[in-house]
Amino acid sequence: MDKVAWQIAILFAGSALGGHYLGGYEWLRFFTYFGSWGTIGIVLASLGIGWLSLQLLGFCHRHHIRSLYELYLRLFGEAFASSLSVITHLFLLGYVGVMLGQQSASLIAGLSPIWVLLLSLIVTISFLFKRWQWIFTGTGICLVAGLLFFGLLFLRQPHVPIPNLGYQMNGNWLIHAVFFLALHFLLTLAVLLPFAGRASQPQSFRLGLGVGTVAVSLFWLLGQAVLLSHWHDIHASLLPVKLISVQLLSGGELVFALLALIQGGVLSALLLYSLAHPVTERHQLQMAPLLLVMLLAVSLFAVLSIVLPWSVSVVASGATYCGLFLIVWFVWKRQT
Repeated sequence: MDKVAWQIAILFAGSALGGHYLGGYEWLRFFTYFGSWGTIGIVLASLGIGWLSLQLLGFCHRHHIRSLYELYLRLFGEAFASSLSVITHLFLLGYVGVMLGQQSASLIAGLSPIWVLLLSLIVTISFLFKRWQWIFTGTGICLVAGLLFFGLLFLRQPHVPIPNLGYQMNGNWLIHAVFFLALHFLLTLAVLLPFAGRASQPQSFRLGLGVGTVAVSLFWLLGQAVLLSHWHDIHASLLPVKLISVQLLSGGELVFALLALIQGGVLSALLLYSLAHPVTERHQLQMAPLLLVMLLAVSLFAVLSIVLPWSVSVVASGATYCGLFLIVWFVWKRQT
């Protein structure tokens, strides 16, 4: 694999997992609730994200599209491009914020969520203002650390139960898998679009997406196995992996808190920088002031999620429907 393929694989895996995957709440909600059907949903979602990314990013590469705005301009025309771009950016910033807030509310017992949120923002800021190379390197290190962490939890399981397919034998697992795919595809698209128009070798892009898809599938399947093994203990938790870490590892709470703070901060910085860079190029803005405005928006959404926990579902649903709308429109345009 060449350097470009490795970069794409790392960026794809980091963005597809999302900045707050370590807590396990999204996996619990979208997959583990549905037992073995959820495992099938993981396979379909990972393949779907990989295939859609290949198709849409290939389209962007051919048409030299480097931002969400340019993509909307190509698909919807000038009349709708600006509005759709602003709405999508707002929901993505909101998603980063509410996920940081939700994590902060339960991460460190006995410490105010506001202080935990400040720690998370400090990590994010530290990487944001070191610029791209730090963010990329941090993303790669976080992926390796996360994989080792989940691998260690998996090895500590005496056995992994495989629920009967008669459990949750309905269409809800497929609907949740599609919603998960739509949300995380949008995250992936926002991060990888700046590369799509610049990559000189299409085969590097395909190879990077293939390796990234395999890595993401491995993460999700490991997480599913760990969560299924502790279903009765963690089914109502906002941070199920934290509870499992405390049970299985000496000093598990501290290890999990450090990993969650660093991973959440680094991967949030990855998304924010990827959103900001095309805007600065298009409008000839300075990067630092724009990042500060984005951080302010993220902070407001984070505080909102702490004060009003139901806002997490509202913002995440908005981002999900943005991704779903984009997928449906792109597939429809390909057929016409």
